[in-house]
Amino acid sequence: MNAPRSASTAPDAGPARIGPLLRLAQRRAARTFTEALRPLGIEGRHYGVLLNLTRHGALSQRRLIDLTGSDKSSMVRTVDDLEARGLAVRRPSPADRRAHAVELTEEGRALFAEASRIADEVGARLLDCLEEDDQELLCSLLERFVRAPET
Repeated sequence: MNAPRSASTAPDAGPARIGPLLRLAQRRAARTFTEALRPLGIEGRHYGVLLNLTRHGALSQRRLIDLTGSDKSSMVRTVDDLEARGLAVRRPSPADRRAHAVELTEEGRALFAEASRIADEVGARLLDCLEEDDQELLCSLLERFVRAPET
């Protein structure tokens, strides 16, 4: 007969639960966001690139990979999609003649404005289950978690 597990060794208790919880939270948020963006003809990966180009201006694909946590082949595909839609363009980088910088077009800025409004609505819906103070705390803790050095 197995001994009962203590609360600290139960699979759904303690620090070990962070990975599964973050994965489930990400899946829920991604599904909801993807569905909301569908009428615009973009996905979350496109939004992430548009967001970073809006925040930082023209960026190399390498920098976009770093900022979004993407891989090289996914980023190439995403930028190809944005170029095909007229939302972004690749131009020679003024800082490095061997590289290209990705920048938003006017159409990209307009679409991002609409996508950003949708992102705000989706975020509010996802966080609606929490009190306002808890929403701020969750976002603050996640930002700190994401920025912490990896050990």
